[in-house]
Amino acid sequence: MKKKLNIFFSNSISKHKWGGGEKWMVAAAKGLSDRGHSVILSGKANSLLLKKAKEQSLKTLPLNIYADYNPFKIWYTKKILQNQKIDVIVLNLNKDIRVAGIAAKLAKVPAIIARNGLQLFSDKWKYKMTISLVDGIITNSKSIQEAYERFPWMEAGKTVVIYNGLRSQEYNIENIDIHKLWNIPKDNIVFVAAGRLTTQKGFDLLIKAASSIDHLKNPFTILIAGKGKEKNQLEGLIKNYNMDNRIRLIGFQENLSGILKSSDFVIMPSRQEGMPNVVMESMALGKPVLAANVNGVPELIDHCVNGYIFEPMKIDAIEDAMKYAIKHYKSEVVENWGKQAKGHVQLNFTIEKMLDNLEEYFYFKCENSIR
Repeated sequence: MKKKLNIFFSNSISKHKWGGGEKWMVAAAKGLSDRGHSVILSGKANSLLLKKAKEQSLKTLPLNIYADYNPFKIWYTKKILQNQKIDVIVLNLNKDIRVAGIAAKLAKVPAIIARNGLQLFSDKWKYKMTISLVDGIITNSKSIQEAYERFPWMEAGKTVVIYNGLRSQEYNIENIDIHKLWNIPKDNIVFVAAGRLTTQKGFDLLIKAASSIDHLKNPFTILIAGKGKEKNQLEGLIKNYNMDNRIRLIGFQENLSGILKSSDFVIMPSRQEGMPNVVMESMALGKPVLAANVNGVPELIDHCVNGYIFEPMKIDAIEDAMKYAIKHYKSEVVENWGKQAKGHVQLNFTIEKMLDNLEEYFYFKCENSIR
C-alpha cells in the first residue's frame, strides 16, 4: 500500500471571489483528506475560499500572496513546505506559481497547477517562464489541453486532463418555489443562468437575445444568479431594453443547486469556459441545458441528445436556442434531454473518478519529478 501524501493547496484569489476553480479546489482537498491524505489549503486571510474550506473541516492556512517574486514570501512558503513535509503542492493562479512555485522548487517539492481556462495564459515571455517552474498542469477538458499544447513553448506531455467530479449527494436536491421567491407568474417558463457577472460569462448577450424574443406568445423569466463587477452595466442593459419584467439579477445564491433544479431550463451564454460547473451540475440534476459551444461543453453535451449547443458570441444563436426551448417546453424531447444528461454525468463525472485520477497523478509526479 502506498503511503498517504502530504498535499498543500495554494490559491491567492481575491477575498470575496468564489468560482469554479475555488469550488474544485475545496472539493479536491476535502475528497483527498477523506481518503486519509494530510491536506492543507492556503489562501488569503478572511477569504471566502478559506471560509468554505473550514466549513468542510479542512485544515487551512492564511497566506497572503500579493506581489510576484516576493523574496520573503518565497522563503516563508519554502519553510512551510519543509516543516510540513509536503509531498506535492497544487497551485491555481500565475502569481501563486511566482511565489509558491519558486518555494516548491527550492524545497524540492513537485508543483502542479490546476488551470481550467485560457484567460491566464498567453504567448508573453513571462508565462513561458512561469510555466517552466511547475512540473505539471491539470486541466478539466480536452479542448483546453489542446489549446495549451498549441503554445510553442509548452513542453510535450506537461498537461493532463482530469475531469471534475460531483458527489452523489449533489444529485439529491430538493425543489424550491422559485415562482414564489421572485414573484414570477405561475405560467412563466423560467430560465436560470449563473456565474460571476463578467464579460466572459456573456450575460450581456443573453439580455440582448431575450429582448428580441420578448414578443413571443409564451411568457418567460430569466434569473441570473451571481455577483461581480459588471452588475451595474447589466442592470443598465436590462433597463435600456425594457426587460425589467423578464430578467432579474438575483445576486449570489447559497442554494444555487436548488434554484437550478427548480428551473425549466438552464442557459449558459459564456464567451469562454473550461469545463463549466454550472452545466455539469444542472445535467446531474436532470435539467435541460442550453449552452454555448465553448471549450469543454461538447465533452458534456451531445446536441439535441442530452441538451442544446449553440454558436458562441452570437445573439441570434441564443435567440434560436431559447425559441427552441420555449417551443418544446414540457415535450418528450426536452424531458428526454434531462434524463440523458443525468445518466451521462452520473456515469462519467463522479468525484470518485476525479479523486482516483488525482491520486494516481500525484503519486506519479512524486516518483518521477526531478527537482
